[in-house]
Amino acid sequence: MRAEAIVDLSAIKHNVELLKKTAGTKLLAVVKADAYGHGLVPVAKAAISAGADYLGVALLEEAIALREAGIEAPILAWLVQPGSDFKKAIELDIDIAAASLKALQEISAASENKKARVHLEVDTGMTRGGFLGEWDQLTAEHLQNVEVVGIFSHFARADEPGEAQNDEQLTRFNAMVERVHSFGFTNVIRHLSNSAATIKNHAAAFDMVRTGLAMYGLS
Repeated sequence: MRAEAIVDLSAIKHNVELLKKTAGTKLLAVVKADAYGHGLVPVAKAAISAGADYLGVALLEEAIALREAGIEAPILAWLVQPGSDFKKAIELDIDIAAASLKALQEISAASENKKARVHLEVDTGMTRGGFLGEWDQLTAEHLQNVEVVGIFSHFARADEPGEAQNDEQLTRFNAMVERVHSFGFTNVIRHLSNSAATIKNHAAAFDMVRTGLAMYGLS
């Protein structure tokens, strides 16, 4: 007999409902990598039915697949490489993460008929991705041809609630948000919390949390 995995979508829905209630704010359900191997489209639909406000994917092709499956919920793709089909993303109302001036330049160039919806990814201490050294070079001019709808970062050690770095990242994130506000984008979605922070760090909930592993039953 071949091995098989049975995915209980009702359990995923229960987890999403519980996490959103815990967060007390909007929730982005992370369905990257084929929903961690659980099935991209079925899990995405289950999460939305459970109250998820956003879907999050790594790659643009994942976001396009969700749109092609008829899913109309907001989607954020955050590993959209230079040279990607930004025009297609704009056409399909897919939010795009921008983590560098080069990315912003390409996204702006693709915003001919309609402005791209952009979430600025900022590095607050994880040093894995996002604006870091270039942050001080960012000006309002870089953003004039896009619609900045969000700003986000990633905790490095949220699963260690007592770790001082969590507070340091929170402080840096707030400062970076203020800079975006100074450019005139005052109604942006702020999101910093991963699954661990959603459960343990309510001060970091902001406007939305991003839950990945916890949706699938992992602590």
